[in-house]
This record gives sequence, C-alpha cells and structure tokens, in this order.
Amino acid sequence: MSEKAIQSALGGIGRKPTVWEILTSERYFKWTLLIPLIIVLAVFMLYPLFYCLYYSFHQYGMQGNPIFVGADNYRQLLRDKSFLEALGRTAKVLVICVVSELLIGLGLGMLWSREFPGERVVRGLALLPLLVAPLILSLLWNFMFEYDFGAVNMLLSALGLNKVYWWAPERALYTICFITIWQWFPFSTFVLVAGLRSLPKDVFEAARVDGASNWYVFRRLTLPMLSPLIMIIVVLRTMWLIRLFDPLYGTTRGGVGTELLDWIVYRTAFVYFDIGYGSTMAIFSLLLTIALCAVMFKFLIRALGGNR
Repeated sequence: MSEKAIQSALGGIGRKPTVWEILTSERYFKWTLLIPLIIVLAVFMLYPLFYCLYYSFHQYGMQGNPIFVGADNYRQLLRDKSFLEALGRTAKVLVICVVSELLIGLGLGMLWSREFPGERVVRGLALLPLLVAPLILSLLWNFMFEYDFGAVNMLLSALGLNKVYWWAPERALYTICFITIWQWFPFSTFVLVAGLRSLPKDVFEAARVDGASNWYVFRRLTLPMLSPLIMIIVVLRTMWLIRLFDPLYGTTRGGVGTELLDWIVYRTAFVYFDIGYGSTMAIFSLLLTIALCAVMFKFLIRALGGNR
C-alpha cells in the first residue's frame, strides 16, 4: 500500500500519515513484526560481538584506557603454546564425542525404531540426561567419580576390582568426554529414531525380496537416507562442543590437562582480566566455528541433494 493509498484510507488526502500508521499498514506490517527480534539481536548478539571484536585489537586489562595494538594479539595467539594445546584438546574431544554419540545413537536408534514392551518408559528415562542442567550433571558425576567415597569406585570395589583415580592427568580428559557423551547421546538417538521411522518401507521390502543382506541394506539404503540427519547432528554438536564449558567448571576447572578452548578464553578474560587477549581468543573461536560449520554445511547440502 503506497503513501497515497494510506492517506486515502485515512480520509485526508492532504494529511501525511504518522509513523505508526505507516508501520501498521498492510505493506509494512510484516516488517514491523520483526522490530522486537531485531532489537533483541542487536542488544544481545551484535553489540557484544562488535564489542569483543573492538577489544581484540587492543591491549586492555580492566584498568585505564584501551591501547590499540593492531593485529599483535592475533600474532601472539598463533605462537601461544597453551592456546594451541587447548585447541588440540578441543579437537580431540570433538572427534571422540561426535563419533561416540553417532555410533551409540545409531545403534540405539536401530533398536528403538521398532516397537517393544515398555518402549515409552525406556525413551522417557533416556531423556533424563537432557533435562538436567549441564553444570548440575557435571557436579553429580564429580561426586560419583570421587576416589574414596564415589559411587563408581565403590561399585568397582564391590566387584573385587581396583579403584580408579578418574581425574588423573592421563585419563581426566576422557572422563570429561564420558560425561559429555552420557548427557548428549539421547539427542543423537532420538533424531535418528525419528529418521528411521520416516524411511519408506517399500524400498527395504524390495531389497529383501531381491535377497539383499542386512549389512547391504544398512550400508546402501539406511545410511545414505540418514546422511542428512547425521550431518545435522555433526554440525550442531560441533558448534556446542567447541564451546564446552560446564563439565570443566563442575569438575577439574581446567586442571590436569583438561583445559579446552572455551575455558582458556574464560581464564584469560575473567580470571587474569586480560580482556584484549581474551577477546582475540573468543573471535578466533567464533571464526573457527563458522569455518568448520561452513565446510560441513556443504556436505549437508550434498547429502540433501543426493536424497531427492
């Protein structure tokens, strides 16, 4: 609706419509509905992002005025041994967790896609890890893995086995991976269960009539059809695992060789109060996440195209 049409509808050809009348007109109303969302994004996402980007080019320690240093923070980052080690550990955790969650989710998805007695109870119990706050869950597992009085070591002792120091430097990172996998495997499982139940049955029946083995059907039919969902899981879990923080805060606090990417950003910016260098780490983490997801998004588009 043009401005003249709005004036005509208001009954005053010579009077200009107010801003509110224009925003609520038929032409602009759909954009008016987006204004609250734009404000929320600007306040809680765009402003912190540009604030962080600004300080990544400055030396600032919460006192005095920021000192512009250009790209010095980024050059220092590429030579920072502790940061590179945290980046390597993050990549290790990412691979272990994503692969394990996919394998567990696919295995349980194949079982739970069929009807069985008590399936609703089993699925309801499987959702419990996702319903508990990650920090609470990590604190719970920290108590359960306690060496002298933890439930896990007490169970091992009852079985006649030796106690295990779960937070030893050589296995602490794997313990963090176990906690993360235990909490998030239901996500992969239920996504894949939904995918398995939506697959066309006539294709599988035709393959069985032709004498195809179960392994052939799984490799040639099931996996290709599930590939878009698998890629969606990989993309989402990659974004979340790069920012893994709660299991560390509730257990090791980044000690015994478990410092990951998000934790070193937190430690640098809010423990050592080096806001400039911490902002540089945060921007690098953001760019890394965008790059990884962009690559995986291409595989997702290819998988979606192959299933058409």
